[in-house]
Amino acid sequence: MNDTSDSLQQEYGPSNRWWLLSLVAMAYFVLIQHRLVIGYVQVPLTSELGLSDSESGMLDTAFLIPYGISQLFVAYLSDRLQRRRVLAVSLLASSVCLFAMGFVGGFWQLVGLRVLLGFSQSASVPAIAGVMADCFTPKNRSTAVGVYNLSLNLAVVVVGTLGGGLADLPNLVLPFEVLGVGELSGWRLALLVFGVTGGLASLVVAVVMSEPERTERKSSHGLGQQGAGLWATLLSVLKLRTFVLLAIVFGGFCVVDNAQNYWLARHYVEDLGMTNADAGFFATIYYRPAAFLGLLVGGFVADRWARRWVRGRMLVQILGIALWIPALVVLGIAESRNVLAPTMVVIGLGYGFYVANLWTTSFDVIDPAARSTAIGLFNVIAFPAAFTSPFIGYLRDTHGVELGQAISGLSIVACLIVLALSLTAIVFLPRDYHGPLAGKKPVA
Repeated sequence: MNDTSDSLQQEYGPSNRWWLLSLVAMAYFVLIQHRLVIGYVQVPLTSELGLSDSESGMLDTAFLIPYGISQLFVAYLSDRLQRRRVLAVSLLASSVCLFAMGFVGGFWQLVGLRVLLGFSQSASVPAIAGVMADCFTPKNRSTAVGVYNLSLNLAVVVVGTLGGGLADLPNLVLPFEVLGVGELSGWRLALLVFGVTGGLASLVVAVVMSEPERTERKSSHGLGQQGAGLWATLLSVLKLRTFVLLAIVFGGFCVVDNAQNYWLARHYVEDLGMTNADAGFFATIYYRPAAFLGLLVGGFVADRWARRWVRGRMLVQILGIALWIPALVVLGIAESRNVLAPTMVVIGLGYGFYVANLWTTSFDVIDPAARSTAIGLFNVIAFPAAFTSPFIGYLRDTHGVELGQAISGLSIVACLIVLALSLTAIVFLPRDYHGPLAGKKPVA
């Protein structure tokens, strides 16, 4: 390798960084489909299995609680073991769980498999975050994270449209019973299709993905070149007030995002009279392309602002969530598609601005040897957000709260997020920051 390529690698990351990015993005594309598909087939699913709204909401929680809490332990694996192996195993286990859901006969079987799905996926995102941090430098990390998260938004569009379309299909009579199922409903077929796709993705990761070199670790600083034990690694992250507040804010973000992902399409089915396929399509076709744009613009702007200001990345996050406040109110009360479409565009832009900078803001304050652990702790601290969907279901069952009212009420959470991010940016971030501008003036 010549001097020019050595310099470019040091400045922007290894030469195969975009190839590795494409592989982890593909893995995330599949994982998101696995966790969300149930929300886009819930109308026929709840009808066939006889579930109440509270039970339907509990299916979301059954995934999120084990997914979040188990990351307290499994996220650490990617700070010490090969990330590609962790990711391949997680993908395969997720695929098996989803495939098995296609043959459930009742609520508790489905809950049990959703719990196993949460455990199966819990090690995946921390592994991906570790790969991303080692493949890109502070000069291009937000841009890379923005590009990577395009896979999430594309996954939502695909799972909403394809999952809803499969759910609308008439029952398929099987020539023989499979695990006690004689007829294959459309929603069951959707789970089987996405499960098989995940199995193929796990094979691709295991066979063709290489393990990137660990970067920015220093033997004489922090956790050292090889990292430290689990509890020392956890303490190095949790002692940072900036990180703890970022994680609490992420919990608020998950409250809003989980509720939208799980209930918005159903709101369109029940209150606007759409079919499952139409609702899945309409709930994603404006929101997610706008999120594409928000991720790219938010990442690009933040990488440049971060070269001038310590608070650069967080300012983009604050702007993004501020856009949510009026948009969520309109989303819940509007009935016209002509009003709902641009509203979902605004929400998508705000989503992209925030998500493109979540990981990279934390990377500016945590030890490089604790990156995967830190990303896992985001989900551990934010796990109370897992109760959002069943809480909304409970309000519907017992108090007759409309889904539109619940969605508009999420704007209050968005207000609290903006206040918490502003406090963090003003008070705590300058104290904990150790990124490229550390020691330089001005830091604000």
